[in-house]
Amino acid sequence: MPETKNDLETRIRERAYALWEEDGRPEGRADEYWEQARRFVEAEDDPRSPDMVADPPL
Repeated sequence: MPETKNDLETRIRERAYALWEEDGRPEGRADEYWEQARRFVEAEDDPRSPDMVADPPL
């Protein structure tokens, strides 16, 4: 079953939150974490991308 837009957004949100927590919960950087998470999720879904590590470098 194809992933819905809501599923994709949920995955990005959860990844962004995890990255933010790992970085000590800094204020004012939500857009940065969202973008990092979006790129990571897109790479996970791209069959041409190399294997991703569990936690991408920041």
